[in-house]
Amino acid sequence: MPGLIDMHVHLNMQFVGSGNDRAIQGAQLMTWEELGGLAYASAQEYLPAGVTTVRDLCGTSSGLQKHIDIGTLTGPRIYLSGACVSASSGHGDWRWNPNVLSGEKSYLEGLGLTTLADGGDAVLKASRNNLAGGADFVKMMSGGGVTSERDPLDSIQGTPEELAAMVKATGDFGTYSAVHAYTDISVQNAIRAGVVSIEHGNLMSDPETFKMVAEADAWVVPAMAAFAPDILEHPYYGNPALPAYAKTARVNKNGEAWIKLANEYRINMAFGSDSLAVTPPAWRQTRDFQITQWGRSFGNLRTLQAMTSDAGKLLALSGIMNPYPEGKIGVIEEGAYADIILVDGDPLEDLSVIGASESMFGSAPRPTSSVDTIPFVMKDGEIYKNTLN
Repeated sequence: MPGLIDMHVHLNMQFVGSGNDRAIQGAQLMTWEELGGLAYASAQEYLPAGVTTVRDLCGTSSGLQKHIDIGTLTGPRIYLSGACVSASSGHGDWRWNPNVLSGEKSYLEGLGLTTLADGGDAVLKASRNNLAGGADFVKMMSGGGVTSERDPLDSIQGTPEELAAMVKATGDFGTYSAVHAYTDISVQNAIRAGVVSIEHGNLMSDPETFKMVAEADAWVVPAMAAFAPDILEHPYYGNPALPAYAKTARVNKNGEAWIKLANEYRINMAFGSDSLAVTPPAWRQTRDFQITQWGRSFGNLRTLQAMTSDAGKLLALSGIMNPYPEGKIGVIEEGAYADIILVDGDPLEDLSVIGASESMFGSAPRPTSSVDTIPFVMKDGEIYKNTLN
């Protein structure tokens, strides 16, 4: 089958939970050497699990992508959006209070993982800077988040002017815009502005929102693990003493209705693991369980499509900014990139053969990055894993 695609990762932030307990803000206690090392460790998780392409949704620049492409480093093909574009006090504002009071940039903004932009002109400049730095598309925070401490989940962070500025910048470069958004208002604002990719959307509850997404031929990359009761057993999201708990519980309650409407309107969807500030074992548990949750919600066939051919269609929308323009991704056909995996079993019957786990916390995580029922992995015609002999 085609190599798998993970459409929502954060390579520079995925493993910053190793050694701190303040999620993303805790990454400000790390040196760039430490962050870079953890980013490469993150990249090592994918090929052994059959994932040949990932899409980084902010926090990563083109350096890792470049060195994987030229063969200096080993890892999946990477599409990236560059720094997170966020309003002050928004989902990408990771300043400590002293930074806020003094008007200084946060450490992570200085490193280029995020950038604060208020107003249309500032967003236009930030979007263009991302493209200048090698981004293939641009993502902006247009609503509240679960992991961020400064913004309510219902907060509106992307004004029509700001959203239009990002869409203007990406459209002029022949690519698309993405937004972090949960609520109906945030998603509808983004669709009206011409945004193509909605990241999360988990609090969409108005049928009109799903209709707008479908009619615009836009895409949603939901965080499906947030809809599972298991998420409330998570040591961070399920801890009532932490700010993320109430937000997580609210998202969780919307799961059944959301899945019903997504199926009814047949919106475009792609699979994304979207796990950050965790340790490698915790990441594997969450990612593997997300596959199971997808299968329960949409069936095995659509899950496989979301991880291959459908994801490839969204990647292709990067147009003239596509860093891999020579063929299709996510399919096996003449002229496509030779991203091929062998699976020991039939994933149409059993998603565990591509790594799905029945429980987020009830079973031991994979001890290594390898999914053993995927014995062979080829990316772009080169074999990266072969345990058949």
